[in-house]
Amino acid sequence: MLQLVEPEQLRSALLAWFDRCRRDLPWRRTEDPYEVLVAEIMLQQTRSEVVATRYEGFLDRFPRLDALAEARVEAVEAAWSGLGYYRRARNLHRAARILAERATLPASAAEWAELPGIGAYTSALLASRCSGEASPVLDGNVERVLSRFLASTEPPRRAAARRRLLATAARLLDPSRPGDSNQALMEVGSLVCRRARPDCGACPLAPGCLAFRSRELDPRAFPVAGPRRAREVRHCFTAVVQRGGELLLHRRPGDADWLAGRWHLPTVELASGDGSVRAAEVLGRKFGGCWACEEPAVMVRHAVTYRDFLVRAAVVRWRPEPATAGRSSLVWFGHQEIDELPTSSLLRKTLDSVGVNRADPPLHSGP
Repeated sequence: MLQLVEPEQLRSALLAWFDRCRRDLPWRRTEDPYEVLVAEIMLQQTRSEVVATRYEGFLDRFPRLDALAEARVEAVEAAWSGLGYYRRARNLHRAARILAERATLPASAAEWAELPGIGAYTSALLASRCSGEASPVLDGNVERVLSRFLASTEPPRRAAARRRLLATAARLLDPSRPGDSNQALMEVGSLVCRRARPDCGACPLAPGCLAFRSRELDPRAFPVAGPRRAREVRHCFTAVVQRGGELLLHRRPGDADWLAGRWHLPTVELASGDGSVRAAEVLGRKFGGCWACEEPAVMVRHAVTYRDFLVRAAVVRWRPEPATAGRSSLVWFGHQEIDELPTSSLLRKTLDSVGVNRADPPLHSGP
């Protein structure tokens, strides 16, 4: 409910502020639905500053929808390297193939939502930008802006609170410029209505904001926090196996709960007190062959969402079993080949921690 100011006034003020203050981001310079689609998939769970460093390079590699649809998924994942969450790259590739086969673009949020990897937020944003549909969006920035605007006392992820936030977003959305209205709300959250340092004096929504207008309320108290998910601690052992200038890698399953579908060093999960002998046994069961974990291990810490990984990594010797040598899931790659694979920051972090880099002399720890 907009108790203080009529929504038409706030819509105009919001769009005027956006026209004056918005950041010059590359995906805002295009109206091409394919280029907008690529940007919005990249922006899922990734900061705009990071996406800006990869977006144009990806489009150089796949300049059109049909180019992406015809590409091998491994090439798409390699071009995605550095953005993380590689399931998004695979979903984008699948969506491109579906759209290329249909030879037509979705005309509504409901149709966009039928594509893999596109949920309520992304479908609404795509429909508002590409089809002119007045579909409001809720991302973390918009949740914060509207929770303060309404002085909402409920955590924004609760169903009733989300309905109220969406209804408010819809009333603030200008039907003649729905895509810009959605982007403007997100931009207010990024630049003005910040989590710890809101700049209420510069906010175009301040005249209607209950948290700002009330003397008893502090805007920083909103949104109200919900119960936090307990963090998990996972203990792993990673084997660094080299042969000349090559590294032994394994492609993790596409349904793994971390590093899904990415190439990584052979890694197994262990109990917290397990030593190198136990690590060698588990590596042998999972990957086959004989493993000798004789080098001292270093600790590598890595966080993924609510999980903390404590990874002990060491240079290890591996000898394949003759009966399975040709059927191993492990593959040798040169360092330059690895640059073309979908990997993760954990790979480079691990290699740096154990002192392995391209300038090292060949170290033979494999057959």
